Amino acid sequence: MSTEKQEKKEYPDFLRQVVVRVLTPNKLDPAKLEDARKILGKAETKYKFSSFGGDPQNLVVFLLSPEFTDLILVIGVQLSLKLLDEIEKEYDIPAVKEAVKKIREELQGYESLINEKITLNL
Repeated sequence: MSTEKQEKKEYPDFLRQVVVRVLTPNKLDPAKLEDARKILGKAETKYKFSSFGGDPQNLVVFLLSPEFTDLILVIGVQLSLKLLDEIEKEYDIPAVKEAVKKIREELQGYESLINEKITLNL
């Protein structure tokens, strides 16, 4: 057996083992859950980030894509932050961690702007 195969880390499958912990029917209404699943299914095919026949490192490209932005718009900031937490916990790929950090900072900045606007309107 080659050294490369021995050193290759096994990662959980993004959709089947990570996303399912965050996007559940009790956290998201059925219509939004279905929209999220469609976005994720198309993205998995396009970016090939599945652990089953793809490469989890491709998550970086997905996370920085317009499709991930669409997902955020469907599931909201809070669930997106929870999803990013799960991604960070499960994938020790430096580029994935950097993408998660960047998106988290953007979302937290957006969230603080919204909270500030709400406070100003009160």
